[in-house]
Amino acid sequence: MSELPERPEERECSTYLVTGNCNLGKNCKYHHPKNITPIEPGLALNDNGLPLRPNQAVCPDFSRFGLCKSGPTCKFDHST
Repeated sequence: MSELPERPEERECSTYLVTGNCNLGKNCKYHHPKNITPIEPGLALNDNGLPLRPNQAVCPDFSRFGLCKSGPTCKFDHST
């Protein structure tokens, strides 16, 4: 994986904090601090960066609107 940008003046990348990965790579505008322990390493994400949790109920916001206000930290499933 390529080096992710460190931008301490920006918000931390929520996807990176949860999974330890960032699909945007060097193009991500957020901060990717070194030496973090991801909350859920290896968590699978859909094309929108939302978690796939097949053993959980479908996210009500995602189901209705196709969006999720909780992002990658949501505890619900975001299968398409």
